[in-house]
Amino acid sequence: MDTTNTTGWWGCTGCGVEAELPVVATSGCEVPCPDCGSPMGEQWQWEAAAA
Repeated sequence: MDTTNTTGWWGCTGCGVEAELPVVATSGCEVPCPDCGSPMGEQWQWEAAAA
């Protein structure tokens, strides 16, 4: 799968904050919450529409 234009929606397991992050930057990484530092879990992904 080409992840260059794919976005993921992430949610914090600690405080519930949500974030939209590029998959190419987060693939295979544990993403810490910017607010509380708890690990964030990816909820879903989608690809950008072709222009």
